[in-house]
Amino acid sequence: MYIISMKLITIKAAARASSRTRNRLREHGPVFKLVREDEPICFAGVRCIFVRSGEWFGWLPINEIEVINESR
Repeated sequence: MYIISMKLITIKAAARASSRTRNRLREHGPVFKLVREDEPICFAGVRCIFVRSGEWFGWLPINEIEVINESR
């Protein structure tokens, strides 16, 4: 099951985020369009969100990010 939302979210890397996640946020963030959230797991056994920023889109693990702001 997954949720389709298309909200705009502002996120930052959590303290223990991987270098992959930190790089994606630096290159394409911090504002992303939340395309979908998969449940229960989808990325290396961890819950994640599918986000888009401009032409880039990809999965970010939930446990490696912090949502700062959320809007519709």
